[in-house]
Amino acid sequence: MNRIPVRNEEIVWRNLDGEAVLLNSHNGKYYGMNAVGCSFWEKVDGARTLGQITDLLFEEYNVEREILESDIQELVNSLEKSAIITLNI
Repeated sequence: MNRIPVRNEEIVWRNLDGEAVLLNSHNGKYYGMNAVGCSFWEKVDGARTLGQITDLLFEEYNVEREILESDIQELVNSLEKSAIITLNI
């Protein structure tokens, strides 16, 4: 949780009623995120660690900490695999 997520600069995105729609302008693929994913995406600023972002989300949503951490890790793995974010140390 000490790694820092960084957005791929080729991603164009919009918040549509609390959900995010992302477009990879390089390959033309679209991605959708629910409200929690959108909130996560908005907090990815290249400075906050995954732990700090998770803390902010924990304050924002009424969810068990373990479930939130698991869901965030799953989201991060998917975003990293799709080259939407990279993780810096």
